Amino acid sequence: MRHLIVSPGGNAVPDNESGKPKDDGISPAEIRYLIECGCWTTLALAPFLYWVNGPAVSEDQLVVRTALVLLAACGAIGLRIYTWLHQRRT
Repeated sequence: MRHLIVSPGGNAVPDNESGKPKDDGISPAEIRYLIECGCWTTLALAPFLYWVNGPAVSEDQLVVRTALVLLAACGAIGLRIYTWLHQRRT
């Protein structure tokens, strides 16, 4: 027999084996992981996109491309270090 638990928002959520409602939310750790994955993907695709699009034709385009790669690198490395330090503490 399956039981349904009504959440505060009014949605019926089937309970799991422990009797507690299932948590369908995304945790902050999952969000950080997805952002880090996006940063590493941007870094991995940057050479390919440079090859496809060719060199920058204006100074503005060069600045935007360089800023995008630098922000992706800082984000990827920063989130990796944060995750590594956080895992060591727990």
